[in-house]
Amino acid sequence: MSDSLNVSRDAVSRRRMLEACAAIPVGLAAGAASSASAADLTKIRIATAASETSGAAMYAQDLGFFTQAGLAADLAFFQSGAVIVNTVVSGSADFGSSAVSSLALARGSGLPVTIVAAGGLSTGKPISAIIVLKDGPRTAADLTGKTMAVPGLKTFSQYTAQLWIDKNGGDSRSVKFVEMPPAEMSAALESHRVDSATTFEPGITLAMATGNFRVLGNCAAVVAPRWLTSVWFSTDAYVQQNPDATRRFVGAIRQGALWSNSHLAQSSAILAKYTKLDPDLAARMTRDQQGTVLDPALLQPNLDVLARYNALPNPVTVSQLVWNPH
Repeated sequence: MSDSLNVSRDAVSRRRMLEACAAIPVGLAAGAASSASAADLTKIRIATAASETSGAAMYAQDLGFFTQAGLAADLAFFQSGAVIVNTVVSGSADFGSSAVSSLALARGSGLPVTIVAAGGLSTGKPISAIIVLKDGPRTAADLTGKTMAVPGLKTFSQYTAQLWIDKNGGDSRSVKFVEMPPAEMSAALESHRVDSATTFEPGITLAMATGNFRVLGNCAAVVAPRWLTSVWFSTDAYVQQNPDATRRFVGAIRQGALWSNSHLAQSSAILAKYTKLDPDLAARMTRDQQGTVLDPALLQPNLDVLARYNALPNPVTVSQLVWNPH
């Protein structure tokens, strides 16, 4: 990977992007579609993750926002973001949810993915964090030469952990990263097989509830004060051939996001139903917001982190990633 990799700043006009998103009304098809019969609805297939950052589709499905937009949505849940990308690219689904970083890597590898709507929005809450034992490392410098568990090697979770270390007085090049399922991290810390672990909600809440751990670093906050952690995407071919269905999908997703941000308790119950989380855990875990505007400035921090750690196979800009309905 070339050290001279340079991800250029987005060339898309911020004003045009904001206007494009604002032009999609929340109740896009509420008039005619609300009374449409099932036969009149446009069928769409959605591949998504059973996670908080993909919650807008669950809320839109449960509250009838898709139906109001004239859509019959079929939700399928997957554990892996890579599987979701492959499902959409192969044509087995029309829309999917994924981390921005995953789509940048896919686009950089030549896959025809395009972002259509905002997903999870980080505003600084510790929804992704480095955890340690109560008597474990106290500073980023204390991680020098130590072992850290991450959900996946050379993934955005690892890069954000590296970023926290490097921005707080440590040297991530000295840390040994090992891949580990989040469910196994607490036991690995307690048995001293690893010295720290980077995980996400609800794993953080579960670990803190034991009283044996503490949060060493907030990996979400170190990326930027506000940034989109995930987005909704499709393929170039689908949005070109189905612009109306895409606009209606975006409108329903935005409606679900707006509702969720102002109905935290109610949305946690829907989240628990779809993700199979314990309702009490869904209500207790730290949750950040759902994004409502596809602002290039909220996407760019992802590309900056990937560029810093030479993670992209080819340079990618925000303008190459985002659907422009005009």
